[in-house]
Amino acid sequence: MPAARLLYALLLGAALALVSTEARAEKKGGPPTVAVDPPPAAPPRTIAVDDVRPGMTGYGLTVFRGTRPERFNVKVIDVLHKFLPQQDLILIESDDARLKHTGIVAGMSGSPIYLTTADGDRLAGALAYGWAFAKDPIAGVTPIANMLAEGDRPLRGKGATPVAEAHNDERFAPRPSPDVLARAPLGHEGAGADGLPRLVQAAVPLSVSGFGAGALAELTEWLKPYGVTPVAAGGGSRDDGTGPTRFEPGSAIAVELIRGDMSAAGTGTVTYVDGDKILAFGHPMFNLGEIYLPVATAEVHTIMPALSTSFKMASPRREVGTLVQDRQSCIVASTGQRSDMIPIVVRVGGAGRAAPRTFHAEVIRHRFLTPILASSVVANAAQSFASDVADATFTVRTALGVKGQKPLELVDHAFATDGFSQRTLSSLTGVKAIGELLFNPFQPANLERIDVQVDLEYRADVAEITSVSLGADTLEAGSHPSLRVSLRPYNGAEFVESVPIAIPASLAGALVKIEVAAGNLVRPDQAPPESLRNLLDNLRKGYPARSIVVTLQTPDDALALRGSVVSDLPSSVLDTLRPGATTRRGETFKISARQVVPMRQVILGKQEIQVKVKEAGN
Repeated sequence: MPAARLLYALLLGAALALVSTEARAEKKGGPPTVAVDPPPAAPPRTIAVDDVRPGMTGYGLTVFRGTRPERFNVKVIDVLHKFLPQQDLILIESDDARLKHTGIVAGMSGSPIYLTTADGDRLAGALAYGWAFAKDPIAGVTPIANMLAEGDRPLRGKGATPVAEAHNDERFAPRPSPDVLARAPLGHEGAGADGLPRLVQAAVPLSVSGFGAGALAELTEWLKPYGVTPVAAGGGSRDDGTGPTRFEPGSAIAVELIRGDMSAAGTGTVTYVDGDKILAFGHPMFNLGEIYLPVATAEVHTIMPALSTSFKMASPRREVGTLVQDRQSCIVASTGQRSDMIPIVVRVGGAGRAAPRTFHAEVIRHRFLTPILASSVVANAAQSFASDVADATFTVRTALGVKGQKPLELVDHAFATDGFSQRTLSSLTGVKAIGELLFNPFQPANLERIDVQVDLEYRADVAEITSVSLGADTLEAGSHPSLRVSLRPYNGAEFVESVPIAIPASLAGALVKIEVAAGNLVRPDQAPPESLRNLLDNLRKGYPARSIVVTLQTPDDALALRGSVVSDLPSSVLDTLRPGATTRRGETFKISARQVVPMRQVILGKQEIQVKVKEAGN
C-alpha cells in the first residue's frame, strides 16, 4: 500500500474510533460533545439602495428559537426616499408561514435582508420598522450604507465620556431636575403612540427577570418616555460557558442594563459583522449616541404571537463585547472592549421579623438610566421581601462608594401609604444622591458600589405637625420661651411637644419668622459646591425625618464664598466682599438659627408663625 494511502487509512480509522468513543460515552450518559462555532465569515457584499427595485426577492436571517439564525423569504415592495433625515427605507413583505401568523416580531430588529441579483446575494440592510396591528408581515429596511457610516463614526472614547471611569477636567450639564426623565434626550418613536397607523420602529423587547409585578409596573412607567417596554418574558443572564461565543449575521444580541438576581436586557438581531465590529437593530435603542453598555449573545426561547405586536422571549447568554454607538440607523458594538457595571447589594429586613434577605445585582453606568435602574433594583428587592400595599414605615441606609473619595453614607426615614414603592424610594436622599453625583459639573464621579439596607415595618409610625404657638404676640430679646408644637399621630390622640428656643438680644425690635418642620423638609445652611468633594460634603448634611427642626430666621447677613459659609461679618466687610465687577463674588443670605428635636415617629408637614421682638428697654 502506498504511503499516502496508508496515512489516509490511519487517519480515517482514528476519526471513526473517536466518533465511536463519543457515541458510546453519550449513550452511557457521559459528557456530550461541545459544539464549536465555525470560523467567522468575511463581510458580505452589499447592494446600494439606488439599485433596489420593486419585485426583487431574497431572504432574511433571524433566530426563531435557540441560537442559530434561520431564513425567511422576502420580496421588495418599493423604496421610500428620505424617510428619515438623509435616510431612505426599503419596504419589503414576507410570505413565510411563521411570519404570516405572527407578523413582524419585536426582537427581529436588525435581521439582515439579502436581495438576489445577477451577481449573487447582496446585503441590502436591516429589518427595522413595522406596523402595530398589521394584518400582513410588511416591514421597513434600513439601508446598509447608513449603518456602515455609523460603524465608521470616530469614537471619543471612555475617557472623554461623562459616564466613563476615567477622570478628566470636562464640565458637564447642570444637575438634573427632581424628575430625571424630564431632561432625558428622547428620540425613540413609540409604536402607534399617537393612535395613528404609521410605520414605526420595530420594538426592542426589554426582557426582564427576577422582578415582581409591582416593581415591573413602576419600571415600565419610568422607561416609557424612552420607548422601551419591559416584558417579563425571559430568563436572567446565564454565562455558564455553553452559549455562543461570538456574533454572526442573524444571531440574537442582548444589550444588558441589569444583571444578577434581577435582569433586564434589550434583545435584537445582528445585521453585519466585520472583525470585532458589530452592527445591529437597524434603529436606535435609546438614541443616546456614544455610550458604553455590555452586550451579550442571547438565546430565543420562543416567539409569543400577539394581536398588536408579537415578540421574542429571550435571555442573555454570554457577555462578548460593548455597545459603543446608539444612533438613528443602528447600534454599533465592539467585541474588543468590555464595559464594567456598578455592583448593588440590597439587604432587606423587618416586615414582621421575617428572616432578612440579600440581593445582588449590577446596573449600567449612565447619567439618566443609572438612578432609574438602581432604584428599581432596590424597590424590587424590598417588594419581593414584603409586597403588602399598606401603611409602611421604613429606614433606608445608603452607602455610595465613589472612586478617590470618602464613602457617602446617608440615612432616610419615610412613611408611605402604599408600601415600599420605587416612586417613594426615588424621593429619598440616598437615590437622589446618585443623580447629583452623576450630573455634577466638576469631574466624573465613578461609582464603585451601591449598598442599601432597608428596614421595613407595616405600621403607621408617623405624626403630622398641625399647629405651633408661643402664647404671646411679642417676645423679650434675650429670653428663652417654650414653643408648643401640636402633633397628630395616625390613629392616636394629638399631643404637644414643648421646644425651648433662644431669642438673641441682637433681634431687639425685629420681626422674626419661626418655622417648625419635619427634618427631611429642611435644607441645611450650605454654600454652593465648587468641587466634587464640596458636593459630597453638602450631601452628607441634612436632618432626619424622625426629627422636628425649628428655624429662627433673622435679618443678619452672612457670606457664601468658595464653598464655605462665613457669618457674623461687619457690614463694611460684606460690602468689600461684594464687588460688582466680577461674576465670582460672594452671595448673601439670611442666617437661620436652628434647633433639632429628635422624635420617635416619622414627622410630616411644617408650620410657621411670626412674632415681634420688643425694642430694648421697652
